[in-house]
Amino acid sequence: MAVFGIGSRPLRAALSWQLAATVLIASVAGIADGVHAAFSAVLGGGVIIIANGAYALVVGSSALGSAGATIRIMLRAETVKIALIVVGLWLVFSLYRSVVPLPFIGSFVIAVLLWPVALLYKD
Repeated sequence: MAVFGIGSRPLRAALSWQLAATVLIASVAGIADGVHAAFSAVLGGGVIIIANGAYALVVGSSALGSAGATIRIMLRAETVKIALIVVGLWLVFSLYRSVVPLPFIGSFVIAVLLWPVALLYKD
């Protein structure tokens, strides 16, 4: 069954791990340093989760045919992902003046590092 249009079990698993890690980091940051720290952690992980979700949707909505088509789809998905990361970071730093750097960067990096979890799951 596809969740939010993402039919790939490995990609869903990676997004789930990223979401769980973001919530955990936000909870710890909120207890340790307050609401702005928790919100910063949510934004950090959220930027990556949104970008990877878009990646999964682009890959999942395309018909894989030849090897060349697969490479074009993967490049298109990576382009969308990188663009969303850049726009997301720009929006956070330009609109949210109370960003707490450590929770923001921490959840951002952990979410990035959890993306390869998709390699551990069979579809």
